[in-house]
Amino acid sequence: MGNDNNKQQAFPDGVFMGMTLRDYFAAKAMAAMLSIENVHLNNSETEIATWAYQQADAMMEVRKQKKDEVV
Repeated sequence: MGNDNNKQQAFPDGVFMGMTLRDYFAAKAMAAMLSIENVHLNNSETEIATWAYQQADAMMEVRKQKKDEVV
């Protein structure tokens, strides 16, 4: 994924940068995965975080494609 993913802000307000949209998507994906009972028994923290960012990257890519379709 390009650096554009790290520039889009999840909650821009003109003053505070906040977290990136990619980080927000990853946090949501991680929360969903961790809600699965005993998921931590079969996956390390690094594996879970990696998976969450893979999901976030996929969401960012689909979002970009949808945005390009609108234009």
